[in-house]
Amino acid sequence: MSRPPVPGFFRHLLLLWGLRLHLGLNQGPGKSRLLAVAAFVGSSAPGLLLGLSFFKLMRMGAIAHSNVWPYFILNLLCFVTAATWVTWPLLSAGVDDHSELSRYAAFPISPFRLLIGSTVASLFEPRALVFYAPLTGAALGYASRHRLAAPWLAVVLYVLFALLCAAWSRVGLYTVINVLREKHSARIMGGGLLAFLVAASFIPPIDTSWLTSVGEAGVSALDMSLIINAAVALSQVPPGYFGDGLGQLAHGHVGIALMEAAGLLFFTCVGMAVAYALLLRFHRQAGRSGGVQKDGVDRDPFATTRTRFDTLVRREVLDLWRNPRARLLAAVPFILAILLKLLSGRDLFVFLLGNSADAWVMGGLSIYGAVVIASTFSQNTFAYDGHGFAVFLAAPLDLADVLRAKNRVQGVAALGMAVLVGLFYRVYFGTGTLVDFLCAMAAVAAVVPILLAAGNFLSLYFPVKFHASLKRRDKIPLTASMLGILAASVGCLPFGHALRMAGKAGPGWQSVAFIVGGAVLYFAVYRAVRPLAMRLLDERREVVLRAVTRE
Repeated sequence: MSRPPVPGFFRHLLLLWGLRLHLGLNQGPGKSRLLAVAAFVGSSAPGLLLGLSFFKLMRMGAIAHSNVWPYFILNLLCFVTAATWVTWPLLSAGVDDHSELSRYAAFPISPFRLLIGSTVASLFEPRALVFYAPLTGAALGYASRHRLAAPWLAVVLYVLFALLCAAWSRVGLYTVINVLREKHSARIMGGGLLAFLVAASFIPPIDTSWLTSVGEAGVSALDMSLIINAAVALSQVPPGYFGDGLGQLAHGHVGIALMEAAGLLFFTCVGMAVAYALLLRFHRQAGRSGGVQKDGVDRDPFATTRTRFDTLVRREVLDLWRNPRARLLAAVPFILAILLKLLSGRDLFVFLLGNSADAWVMGGLSIYGAVVIASTFSQNTFAYDGHGFAVFLAAPLDLADVLRAKNRVQGVAALGMAVLVGLFYRVYFGTGTLVDFLCAMAAVAAVVPILLAAGNFLSLYFPVKFHASLKRRDKIPLTASMLGILAASVGCLPFGHALRMAGKAGPGWQSVAFIVGGAVLYFAVYRAVRPLAMRLLDERREVVLRAVTRE
């Protein structure tokens, strides 16, 4: 029998897209394809609204007839879009969404072809559509009000810009994955965070004194030289080549626009080369076995537990502590706080929110820190520890105790994360009152019970498959992700309503009391629905086991 031919590049690309669609829609017995497709489309819907908003903005008379504002907006959107796209693997810790790295490690596909295929496929993910929707709308709005010398070149610039962002997002993703696979990943991330903090302390903050003049006399009071210099500076970095290229085409400078396109192509190739080197390193590391632990180095962590429930709790603590993704998630709120101070973002919030700014920012960072910990693990509570659920089924214990132990550890971890973020904000920024801090902590106390309650049911009805041989888990279904976002939004309602009622005057003790009342209500809801989740766990135990362990 003759050997079947190796698939060509386009066949590999179709297979890769098919794999992502299969995982993204969570296809399998009993799954609603219509619901999954609706969730897929719904998650991309914000992109349409953002695109239309910026399309109308660029067609406004004050913007369209200006010689400065269109270029500034375009170049600013180019920079923000690229920065968001590249840093998203770190901000979301979405390293499990790209399972083709391990899935195709033993398949007849070269790493370079896999890199090209995954990069092109990433352009059509829902989050990518949302990322470049504002810039797309702004570019179309600009082109509708200005006659471009070579419209085909504008399309080429747009495609090259998207490829530039996709290529450097691969660099960010593969960097994160390589760090997480390192034996000392915690030390690497901790050292990197400390180095980032020290380096940021030497960078002078951005001057935001112009905000005062805007508040007193409107946008017309701005010194336009500031906007012009900012637009020029943004156009000189690689992502800004697209916005500057459109401006050059509007003025008939096709040659300069061609040079901009060549620059985008060059930096795209540089990004692909760096990503390829990181991908090769990942494949080399994937073929190695983990380090062998020596006997007697660690004490028995369960030697001092008194009850079986205490043993379950300690096991969950150790699993969470040793999870590299949890370490990455724990670092993100602190990085965001450092960037916020570096960019003088708090001054902007003070201008917009007045005395409520610290409560909003501190609460937002604390809620983010709690949400990424609680939702990430509670929505996949039976599979993030590998085949641990199979061990629980074989052990002589009540599964209700397992669920309670998981909820307790995940809840305490989320609350502890929020407290650390709140204290870091208070020390690092040197602002924020006791009331602001209590509002932030009460907001987290309201969000966590709702996330745990939702996570219990999502883990039962949307169990995520874990592959022990490949040491990875599949992507969380889009439907489950959207329901998790809805649960987090519901949990944030007391905090948002209390601060909106406080206005710019700042929150008071009545705001704290209102948020605490919401937290008590949500905790009561969690306690009321937890017995139902425990009964469903006994009923669906075999379904969940097959889902999280099948190869």
